[in-house]
Amino acid sequence: MVTTNGHPRIVIVDGARTPIGVKCGALRHFAPEDLATFACEEAIRRSGVAREQIDTAVGANVYQYTAPGVQDIYFPRNVGLRCRLRVETPALMVQRICGSGLQTVVSAMQQLAVPDVMDDSKTALCFGGEVMSRTPKVLRAPRSATNFWEFEEGGAVEDTLLAGLNHDLANTSMMLTADEYGHQTGVTRNECDAFAAESHERARAAYRNSYLNGGDALRGMFAIDATDLNGQPVHLARDECTRNTSVEALAKLRGITPNNLVSAGNASELSDGAAAVVLANRDVARQHGWSTQFEIVGYGVCGVDPRIMGSGPVPSINKALGRAGLEQRDIALWEINEAFAAQYLGVEKQLGLPREHVNINGGAIALGHPLAATGVRLIVDLMYEMKRRDVEHGCASACIGGGQGMAVILRNTEST
Repeated sequence: MVTTNGHPRIVIVDGARTPIGVKCGALRHFAPEDLATFACEEAIRRSGVAREQIDTAVGANVYQYTAPGVQDIYFPRNVGLRCRLRVETPALMVQRICGSGLQTVVSAMQQLAVPDVMDDSKTALCFGGEVMSRTPKVLRAPRSATNFWEFEEGGAVEDTLLAGLNHDLANTSMMLTADEYGHQTGVTRNECDAFAAESHERARAAYRNSYLNGGDALRGMFAIDATDLNGQPVHLARDECTRNTSVEALAKLRGITPNNLVSAGNASELSDGAAAVVLANRDVARQHGWSTQFEIVGYGVCGVDPRIMGSGPVPSINKALGRAGLEQRDIALWEINEAFAAQYLGVEKQLGLPREHVNINGGAIALGHPLAATGVRLIVDLMYEMKRRDVEHGCASACIGGGQGMAVILRNTEST
């Protein structure tokens, strides 16, 4: 519990996310650092928090070394420097695979909530960025024993993207875990295709009514007008992965898992994007006149059997609800990452979730799943939709490769 027992209350002052680019699409020639900087600049602008008032930065990037000439090892520090935070403002990289974006928020919240004698930070910039289009192949050649700066002959060529989607220790892969979890919970292929089609339709409807089109939806998104690493101008004001499809079209796609539940059409899209939020101690935010509308009231992280990693949201959501002192019925809006239709549907069945309140503007099947950015994207979209619909509680959650789950619960303190 983070709102009682004398602990400081932590709020999300504001946030922003880029449009999500389809693999090898409009954002393919940006570095994760570039996209995260764009998102952070927009989040800072919206928050009204001065750059010099940000005490710490927490960033996430899963696939390292995705852009030539860009040092992803310095990812969070470089983003902070490019956003002109104080040189003294430290930066931390966190990595919890698909939960990395959520982890930036939790780690920053914990840092802001501890007593000043341990850490006197009062504000934090949290962000995630991923460019899956640029995941390289590498030659796994060991260094020479006779000359450290030379390499031995041979070595296997590795596709770093595929290597990350497999879990060798558990002898499985992400799509196999979704297939097995869906099978165990009674999910059918037709249900998977129907859900995928629904995700795309919701995303298309949200785009038609988007803020960038003069409507009132997707206010967390901002348009990218920038020059990419190749020197080409880019304008993107929509999620590129969303398409017009149908259950009939999806059903024609070949199943690629033993139980035939997963196909290329009902899995999340490999993609590129970034998102950011600014956190603050609520009392400090009030003193400066910053928004205190969205408060973090609970979170949960759990481990599950790696062979059914998609079940991770179930125990993590229950843990978050318990810490927040809430019941499932108290949550009016949900953002649950759609890693695979079979995986999401398993969670829906186990928790008895009302689909009309989950991923109402589409999920990762239609929007894309840029790994480290996804958790922050979930929170940004959730926050703005909670405001638009004037609801009190919302929950963002994701399953995590390797067999984990994570959830964060927000409260809209201005809900009527």
